[in-house]
Amino acid sequence: MKKLDGILVKLLFYICGFLMFLMTAVVTAQVVSRYVFDNPFSWTEELGRYTFVWVSFLGMAAAIKVGSHIALDMLVRALKGLSRKILAVFNNLLVLIFAVFLTISGFNLVELGARQHSPSLGLPMDIVYIVIPISGLLLIYFVLSETIQVVIGKEDGV
Repeated sequence: MKKLDGILVKLLFYICGFLMFLMTAVVTAQVVSRYVFDNPFSWTEELGRYTFVWVSFLGMAAAIKVGSHIALDMLVRALKGLSRKILAVFNNLLVLIFAVFLTISGFNLVELGARQHSPSLGLPMDIVYIVIPISGLLLIYFVLSETIQVVIGKEDGV
């Protein structure tokens, strides 16, 4: 399970890195076309926005796995042993509930987006929205994986 976790996180890092590079290139092209050529590209703002959404959602899943989300961990650091594990499992349960709602809502949004197209690029919006249930499913997997590791004692819950 840890090996699959590592592969998924590394893949997410590479995808997010590529998307950040793409977003930077697209926004730079927008700025250059606007201020140098005085003729802005119409599609760059939209593509930049969509890549930002994808980076945000995929980055959220990766951040949950590596433990780099903003957290108030004073209580977790103060606790030891069983109470620390219980708190870690409780925190994971809350994130799991959020992830389930995110996934369900994401699939509903994808279904709605199948009937819409983006204004500039003409992309079906379900392509844009599919990242929401994907990140929700990744969150569910990562939280369940971490919870199993905490319960069997291979992680300390931080």
